[in-house]
Amino acid sequence: MVSTGDGWGAQLSEPDYGKIFREYEQPTPGAVVRCFADIAPEAVRRLWAGRIPLGKLTLLVGDPGLGKSLLTVDIASRISRDAVFPDGASCESGSVIFLSAEDDPGDTIRPRLDVAGADVSRVHILEAVRVPLTDGTLVEKPFNLETDCALLEGVLLKHRDVRLIVIDPISAYLGGVDSHSNAEVRGLLAPLVSLAAKYGVAVLAVTHLRKSAGAAIYRAISSIAFAAASRAVWAVAEDPEDAKRRLLLPVKQNLSADAGGLAFRIEAQSNVPRLAWEPGVVALAANDVLGNIEMQQDQSERREAKEWLKDFLADGPVAVKRIQAESKGAGLSWATVRRAKDDLRVIASKSNFSGGWEWHLEDAQHEDAHPIHSYVSAFEQPTENKDVKRNRQHEDAHHSQVSTFETSHVPGEAVQTVTRLQTNADAANENAPCNSVTVLGTSTDTKARKVGKL
Repeated sequence: MVSTGDGWGAQLSEPDYGKIFREYEQPTPGAVVRCFADIAPEAVRRLWAGRIPLGKLTLLVGDPGLGKSLLTVDIASRISRDAVFPDGASCESGSVIFLSAEDDPGDTIRPRLDVAGADVSRVHILEAVRVPLTDGTLVEKPFNLETDCALLEGVLLKHRDVRLIVIDPISAYLGGVDSHSNAEVRGLLAPLVSLAAKYGVAVLAVTHLRKSAGAAIYRAISSIAFAAASRAVWAVAEDPEDAKRRLLLPVKQNLSADAGGLAFRIEAQSNVPRLAWEPGVVALAANDVLGNIEMQQDQSERREAKEWLKDFLADGPVAVKRIQAESKGAGLSWATVRRAKDDLRVIASKSNFSGGWEWHLEDAQHEDAHPIHSYVSAFEQPTENKDVKRNRQHEDAHHSQVSTFETSHVPGEAVQTVTRLQTNADAANENAPCNSVTVLGTSTDTKARKVGKL
């Protein structure tokens, strides 16, 4: 009991501080509010400075076949052996966990890790989860983010040095969640994001692009929630000027300034693909490359046509008419096949002087083929010029030239062939022999064709 000291002599009890602290520590229903004065500022930790933050979700988007999975292997190998990144940035070394639904661990991922120089003792793959049945029997099932995040946390508790989790593609691990529902996707990703923050692990989720026009941020397949929940979004795209060059371009960077894009090519080592990085920063913007859907579709169609045509001509010359028929059956437009022909430097030739047209690769020309070089536009259809113009300078002129045009029956295969007839003053006789007839690509002795008196 204490006196109030106000002269009234009233007595007050000491506050029950124990009760107060107990009430404060025990959560009660209601809103949870924190004052920023009680929140200590923290620096963002980086797995790859300016590109991939630790403790956050990063999204990697791009069309199939451009090297997204190879890129994840390249990043994982550097983390496992404490190597610098392609731009010279250092990384936090540690272990990596892969969730891969498309690539085989034995014949694809492991060989790629080896050629990338990874310390494979620090790289793991989460292949499945074991769950008990009602009778207590354990069965394996595919991992999914909807129900198994607690099991993933158990993996992180066992492997304390994990710095990166790769989910490739994330669409394969959604369980029963509707990937087009923003609310469902956000609810699915929330535990994953919390897990990343709790253990300071970077999560790199791979996904494809949708076939629609618009800004790059909206091109990630399914719900925009994937990009919204990610603190960084990167895109892998084909260089518009070089089909063999790949661009790694920033789409979204919430936690750092724009570090610029990078470029790489895919090369083979012991028949296993790996990345070969180029020095310097790429100035192209993701919206400039990914925003033009028509250009992207054209590049994808041309790439498909090139692969098809290269395989189709692998065994030697093939008749053009057959190529037309087969390409149509493969769903390829003839215009795209012709552009693929130019990209591959396919040679057009005839099997003999009067035979049909054939295409063949540069290293697969038929021994009897006679290449004919085009000197006119592939879109022109010149007709045969049967006029023979008399040399009016002198009626006894000793030389005249006849120009003829030979037109293929294949659209766009117009070829100009110039035939020179050398005659002497006796050429007035239609049976007079001619010295030679020269056709571009071939030469043979023959009789002069009937052209009348010169």
